[in-house]
Amino acid sequence: MSYYVDTHCHLDLFPGIRTGVAEEDALPIKTITVTNTPTLWQPNKKIFKECYNIRVALGLHPELASRRAPEVEKLRAVFAEAKYIGEIGLDGTSNEQAERHAQLTVFRNILDSLKQQEPKILTVHSRGAARETIEELKQAVRGTSHQVILHWFSGGLDELRQAVAAGFLFSVNHKMVTSRNGQQIIQALPRNTVLTETDAPFTFAGNISTRQHSLKRTLSGLAQHWHCEVEEAKQHVWECFGQMVRAAR
Repeated sequence: MSYYVDTHCHLDLFPGIRTGVAEEDALPIKTITVTNTPTLWQPNKKIFKECYNIRVALGLHPELASRRAPEVEKLRAVFAEAKYIGEIGLDGTSNEQAERHAQLTVFRNILDSLKQQEPKILTVHSRGAARETIEELKQAVRGTSHQVILHWFSGGLDELRQAVAAGFLFSVNHKMVTSRNGQQIIQALPRNTVLTETDAPFTFAGNISTRQHSLKRTLSGLAQHWHCEVEEAKQHVWECFGQMVRAAR
């Protein structure tokens, strides 16, 4: 049986999630739910501790980096507990140099924590800062078994090729399969680098109101690009996910 795969979502931001955990876990979706700050790591672990299909990632979102920089020490203190790391990365949408510097300092501190650690799976934000994000990641994970997923990648094709050459993976969502830039990225990606995500609840709109709706739309789009049946696309993503997990053992 192949599951749906959601390598990047924010389940802790779902309304009523504390009473809806069992329902989310019962879905046929292998899920990585990310945290935006280290302060949320322990509460999320508690919420999802009994789950079979949901794993919690330890993160510090780049858009919160300047305000939450002191929390890096909290992250480093529990780093060894976490198999999954995210949401982390860089965001180039701010023109404030102090903000960009804080992001880079935080990101480097987090990546430095990878040293001497058991293999981790990272889900990484790179909006507007793809080249810099990829360079930092390449230096941090070269020669290790750490696995990198570039979440909702929107960089250029040169950056994409660099990331592919570095062995990175890419998680795509239903917004990408319908946008011009997203479609160009999907066309350029080797199939064995493609995973799926929802980034829910931020991507919910119109008739996309659940993670399954989102993933089905994404797989339908991938099937069109790959000229295959939807079930074949689903199986391909499932196999890619399995290979990633095995590589990080």
